[in-house]
Amino acid sequence: MQIEHFIKRLDKIQQSKTGFEYRLGKPLQLSDITTIEIKLGIVIPEKIKDFYMVANGLMTSNPNFEIIELDLWTVEAGFIHFATFDTVNQVFFNVAEPNSAGEWTIVSKDTDYQITLTISSFWTNKIWHWIEQNHKIWRDKWLIN
Repeated sequence: MQIEHFIKRLDKIQQSKTGFEYRLGKPLQLSDITTIEIKLGIVIPEKIKDFYMVANGLMTSNPNFEIIELDLWTVEAGFIHFATFDTVNQVFFNVAEPNSAGEWTIVSKDTDYQITLTISSFWTNKIWHWIEQNHKIWRDKWLIN
């Protein structure tokens, strides 16, 4: 999914779902991202950079979801908290090493559950299961909960 399609889908949900609202952060420049990479000692995968050059973060309500602004990231024990579902369920990038897809694996540290291998899967599939159907994608076996 192109990021533009992602935003159009948010717009469509906002028009059709009572109480749903979203707000995108202001786009970053590549130089902003490079500064943060140097500060944190990481190299951010290209598809993640692509998102942040369109929107530095995302917040939704009804249901609550947040993609954290890049300048608020910190690396702790090889993980970066980058998203929060339902106000309290934190989701992390495992930045210790790239996975088989050449990206950072997305995990829930609380449940030790691997959510997905790619940011593309996260924003084309996983996010929508939460926003549209309230499936708790940060938990194993979320399809039956």
